[in-house]
Amino acid sequence: MTAAIAPIALTPDLTPAAALADGPMGPQGTDFVDLLKSGATQLNAQTGQASEMLSAYALGDNIAPHDLVMAMEQAKLSLQLAVEVRNRLVDAYQELTRLQI
Repeated sequence: MTAAIAPIALTPDLTPAAALADGPMGPQGTDFVDLLKSGATQLNAQTGQASEMLSAYALGDNIAPHDLVMAMEQAKLSLQLAVEVRNRLVDAYQELTRLQI
């Protein structure tokens, strides 16, 4: 009626050692610095697009107000995300500097 629970010592490793030997790469082979660069590039593109749309709208071009608001909100959210990532990185760095070795 009851099955025995397998001992922990007999459980196989979750991560093979060969996978850890490749280095600090993500699942797609990109490292953390490339992800940060990609995010900064995307943030710059979104804020630039929102700024261009705002300038064109102010000059009287045919731009729907809905599209302008959506572009500005998307740029705002991207900037908030970038600020939060920066805050987390600064907190992690400060935590590392407080470690006693």
